[in-house]
Amino acid sequence: MAQHAHLAHDRQVGHLPLPELYTPFKHRTANPHLDRARRHNLAWAESVGLFEPVPVPVFARGDQWDARLFAGFDFAHCAAMIHADATPEQLDLSSDWLAWGTYGDDLYPIRYGRTGDLAGARTQTARLSMFMPLSGAATPPPMTPLERGLADLWRRTAGGMRAPDRARFRVAVERMTAAWLWELANVTQHRVPDPVDYVEMRRATFGSDLTISLAWLATASLVPEEIRRTRVTRQLERAAQDYAGFTNDLFSYQKEIQYENDVHNLVFVLERFLGTDRLIARELVARLMADRMRQFEWIAEVDLPALCDQHQLADPVRRQLFDYAERLKDWMTGILEWHVQCVRYTPAGLRERFAAPARSGLGRRPMPPYGQATTARRLQPAGD
Repeated sequence: MAQHAHLAHDRQVGHLPLPELYTPFKHRTANPHLDRARRHNLAWAESVGLFEPVPVPVFARGDQWDARLFAGFDFAHCAAMIHADATPEQLDLSSDWLAWGTYGDDLYPIRYGRTGDLAGARTQTARLSMFMPLSGAATPPPMTPLERGLADLWRRTAGGMRAPDRARFRVAVERMTAAWLWELANVTQHRVPDPVDYVEMRRATFGSDLTISLAWLATASLVPEEIRRTRVTRQLERAAQDYAGFTNDLFSYQKEIQYENDVHNLVFVLERFLGTDRLIARELVARLMADRMRQFEWIAEVDLPALCDQHQLADPVRRQLFDYAERLKDWMTGILEWHVQCVRYTPAGLRERFAAPARSGLGRRPMPPYGQATTARRLQPAGD
């Protein structure tokens, strides 16, 4: 089958020019506590060990995070846009969750994919749940930076949650870590997922439920659980999740396909599934993003008020639901703006991170042994 025909190899795809993107909302000015959050985020990452060497037999430049690379990723800037009204403590927490999730997403292919150690990945993933107790029970000593970071984040996040919110948030984290395993299994099997499977799993691999759960915490105190579970609310969230996940796929195409030998990118998935080139696949992704955004607009402007009328919700509950829709707008536009400005995906940033100095004789990452207004706006990467 075509899905199983992929073999990792050196694909010099180059930079993917960005298409026209439909962006009806403008990102908000970054949170005023941004500079403080940047300092905290860097100190936190170092304190839990995110800059420690990755224990793999074959180590390539670009594998290990360090303070300079981390500063360029600027997770605090992303957090400051998606949580524009956050307090200093909330902004610190959001920044640290973004750093932790991205670290794990980078780590699994290096630590477990390159060595084909799926058993080790499953063991690590199972252990992560031990650091998210629902009842405040004691946890084992964390053994890895991933565990240390999660243990600290859970303590800071879950302590003030209501029991249902705590359980829901743990499920969101577990969905993301389970999705990391799904990606590893695909690579081991040389399998390119089909578009339907990919879109469903993309919401988990991108950590959408996790970061959206942080937005819910500020708005959900009056919203009944049955309203949170309605089709309208879930479709509003999924439209936002897909828009943000597809944004990442457009910006990260060169990073994932050329430098990381990955297959989990919707542009690449559509290339393989439809037998087309990357530019046509890119346009299809942009069209899907526009469709999701228009769906979001319709739900927020039409379906959400109708839901409130149908259930005769009191004004305070209505305001919280509408406020949640506004937070999702911040979430989508903040993620998009972060991708525009962040060096993580620029051609120059990728060359600096992954291309080894000529004097070392090292090449790029070695092959793994497994085998404004409502009109469109042209976006360009930040620098070259």
